[in-house]
Amino acid sequence: MRSANRSRALITSGAAILLCAVAIIGMTFALFTDTKNVNHHLRAGDMTITLRRTELVKTALDSTGKLVESKVQSATDPVVDFTDTDDDNVFGIVDGEKIVPGSKYVATMQIANESDVAFKYWIKVECNDADVEKQLADQLLINVYTDKDGDGVINTDSEGNEGTVAKGVFVGSANDHIGMLGINESDTFIVSVEFIDKGYGYENGVLTSANNGAKNELVEFDLVVYAVQIAAAPTP
Repeated sequence: MRSANRSRALITSGAAILLCAVAIIGMTFALFTDTKNVNHHLRAGDMTITLRRTELVKTALDSTGKLVESKVQSATDPVVDFTDTDDDNVFGIVDGEKIVPGSKYVATMQIANESDVAFKYWIKVECNDADVEKQLADQLLINVYTDKDGDGVINTDSEGNEGTVAKGVFVGSANDHIGMLGINESDTFIVSVEFIDKGYGYENGVLTSANNGAKNELVEFDLVVYAVQIAAAPTP
């Protein structure tokens, strides 16, 4: 799995060994002998994970400079595959696009198992910048929503606090995974990022806002999906 710029997906993999049955037959009759050899075959299984975006909703600046919510990609549109690309990001942010307080991006992602083994997975949002003290990072709110309990209802699994990009946040872990996929199965999760509007006020007679410190800052972060082969069947 390769990663996408600003919002990249990273996949770890395992392998299963498939052993074909072998037989060696030897027969002897008086002075005649015969030997038959059967080749041994060992083939490693494959772990292939796909990550695709099925929907995207943006609250972003329009051509007049106003914040407008729009559905950039709907469930009936072609999916966008992030499995083998590092040139795009899941939020569809293009070069030169600026975010402002109130901007929000919501991406619906599909993770699918197209391999030979079952796996469990979890997610991490982490800052890709050595300087995590930037005010913009502290003013971004990242949320990850999944159907972790398997009841068909999408729940909020991340912290839901500002500054999750700066701090980095795990959603699940190897022992407390948020999903488990068998062969040819898939799951859906939703990732959202929002620039929190902190409003404005007066300080010593001067109009000010806590958002001002984030002006012109650039923050890069990764959306990392971890997957590990399930070594044994889960206990009922």
